[in-house]
Amino acid sequence: MTKGSKIWLWILMIAGGFSAIAGLAAMKYSAGTGILAVIIGSCQIAGAALLLFKQKKEGFYLICVIAVVDFIYSMINHTSILMALIRLIGMPGITYLLLYRNSGDKNQKMSAENPDVVPVQNASTNSNMESTARAESDFEENRNTAEASSTKTGDQASDPDGTKEKTQTTQNTAKKSTGSFENKTPVLGSAKKMDISEDLYKELEIDRAWDEKTIRTYLKGIQKIWTQRQGATNDKEQLLLIDKVLKMIEDAYRFLTKAIKRQQYDQALELAYKAGKIRDVAEEKLLSLLEQAKAYYRKGNLQLATKFAEEAIEGKVNDVSAYDLLVHCYFENGIYEKALDIVDKGLAVFARDLNLHWLGARIATIGTQNFEEAQQRVNVLLELAPDKSIGHSEQIYLHLRKGDEDLAFQEIDSYITAHPDDEEFKQGVAYDLDAYSNTCYYYDAAQNASFIADKTSYEKCLALRSKAVEIFEDEHTQNQLERAKYYGQKEWNDWNMPAIKSLALYGTIFTIIGFAADMFLAFGIVLYAVMGVLIYFSFRPYWQINKTYVTGEMGTAEKIINRVGDATAQAAIWGFQAFIKFMGIVLKFIFVLASGKWLDF
Repeated sequence: MTKGSKIWLWILMIAGGFSAIAGLAAMKYSAGTGILAVIIGSCQIAGAALLLFKQKKEGFYLICVIAVVDFIYSMINHTSILMALIRLIGMPGITYLLLYRNSGDKNQKMSAENPDVVPVQNASTNSNMESTARAESDFEENRNTAEASSTKTGDQASDPDGTKEKTQTTQNTAKKSTGSFENKTPVLGSAKKMDISEDLYKELEIDRAWDEKTIRTYLKGIQKIWTQRQGATNDKEQLLLIDKVLKMIEDAYRFLTKAIKRQQYDQALELAYKAGKIRDVAEEKLLSLLEQAKAYYRKGNLQLATKFAEEAIEGKVNDVSAYDLLVHCYFENGIYEKALDIVDKGLAVFARDLNLHWLGARIATIGTQNFEEAQQRVNVLLELAPDKSIGHSEQIYLHLRKGDEDLAFQEIDSYITAHPDDEEFKQGVAYDLDAYSNTCYYYDAAQNASFIADKTSYEKCLALRSKAVEIFEDEHTQNQLERAKYYGQKEWNDWNMPAIKSLALYGTIFTIIGFAADMFLAFGIVLYAVMGVLIYFSFRPYWQINKTYVTGEMGTAEKIINRVGDATAQAAIWGFQAFIKFMGIVLKFIFVLASGKWLDF
């Protein structure tokens, strides 16, 4: 039900309330008029409530009765006849247009908006303009034409494949639920009330991807053929068979050539299969193939899973999960274009399945990386389910993949502010943020391992996963955040170990010597200070250690500190060697003085 329909029904309910209150007040002056006003107001509230909350067509009938009674009363009493006439026409008319036409033509009107994105099963533009009466008259005209031709010979029906027309739709407004989407039953009419015992698509070999116009053209052709056969045989068994086929053709005209009826029929058909009302041996075989495909997929055997899923789809299995499974098989094998092709084939049959639309958007985003196509598919999601989180979360994921992280965060905050209780959205977006943060990892083919190997990636990953925990905290998001924090922990790295050992040794020597000569003490302290700096920078975060491993080189700051450390260690060695030589000279001089050899001169 559209937003406009809901607003109109609320207006009717409020107006009915005012009418009932006014009737209570009027009972002081005229009991009959007051009681009638209370009854009309109460019935108006009840009718609008039935439509708004229960989506029952009895509510519409009740509103019509109220309008007629009000008009008759006004005619009898000659009061406000013009207003009563306006109410007689306006209330039922506006209600019919908003509830019946909008629910029936909503999908049809989509095909006129944009013809560039995803093939879906909708009525053509011509069928959009037809009302229910026009469609019924078309059916009678088709039947009369076929019966009139039973005594004549004519051309055989043209190949229905030649008349296939697929409409293209796109929606231009901006999960993980990722389950299959269940179409809503239109306001007037219910799929549950249809007693379906046969699959008209299979019995009459109608492709579910055809639109209503193509189906109508096809039915004209086969109706003509079977009517001609009816007039060319007197065999009882043949006539019974022909009668059965013609009856199915009439049912197909009734249910499959108008969008709203077809939507109801498709829902009833699905319920009939689930309830076991339709015994279809061929369908059971196809479902068996699908179950085998699912079993192989769970075991990781993508080759056999693909084989059996393809066979099920080629047999036109009536289960959207067959397309879902085959799409996953192609996607995991990296065959992205083929995966998108299967998505579109599935949407040609199950046009409103949100999961298939979501898969198409996700594969276009991370598979083919065609962001323009991905945006078009996200627009379809948002148009089909504006009140569900699946389209909004996928729009945010697309922003992330395009590098618009700030925009993605803004939309996340805006959506949560507007829908603070939407836990499904929070979980889906949080998991998407974690999934996107995996792009910060570097894959090392030699070790067959992934890790973060630079500061920018570490900070980005940490920010994304922190945001995920902020949005939706559970064991998964918390674990992902802890894994990101791990790469910020520092670990001892022994690249500067030779310099540290030298500085420790010679720093100690010069410090000890410094107790005898102050000038050496200062030099020893300098060596200790440099050693301390080297030790501090030897504890490096894992992302930095990984970066050195990947590039084979240290960073600029590391190089400077390392060279300063090496130079200082070398200076300490030279200084100690110079000190040893100096002390040798001194000792030699003292020895010469003590020996008295210098007196010989």
